[in-house]
Amino acid sequence: MKGAFESMMPARSQDQAGDVIKGVGASAGRVSAPARVLGGPQDFSQMAPGEVLVARITTPAWTSLFAMASAVVTDVGGPLSHSSIVAREYGIPAVLGTGVATQRLTSGQQITVDGDAGTVTVEPRPPSVAPPPTLAHLCGVFGGRSLT
Repeated sequence: MKGAFESMMPARSQDQAGDVIKGVGASAGRVSAPARVLGGPQDFSQMAPGEVLVARITTPAWTSLFAMASAVVTDVGGPLSHSSIVAREYGIPAVLGTGVATQRLTSGQQITVDGDAGTVTVEPRPPSVAPPPTLAHLCGVFGGRSLT
């Protein structure tokens, strides 16, 4: 099945590098949200409302997920593909035909989907925040003296 779709809708170059993944802007809009990479119908239960649906390709079986998705990104697809048509019907941004999204993105990763520009930007992870000091740390700071 993979070969049949690829002959109709060629994906983008596998050589994309950096924080921006390029594809075809198939439904307008811009959204920043966590990605949810799904391999097939067996993964549908992992999708949470507001996440960006990331898949190799979608078929009518995937349609119910579009109501939960804040945007759609696929490896294969174009302006007349299933993903494009359904994303426009739901009014959510879509970037299709990236060729690499399911390989480069991971579930939970914060991304920005720009359906106008046809780009998906991987957002930098926020710096980790130091945990609050523990009692042991405070005791060490005060040279082991009692704080009472």
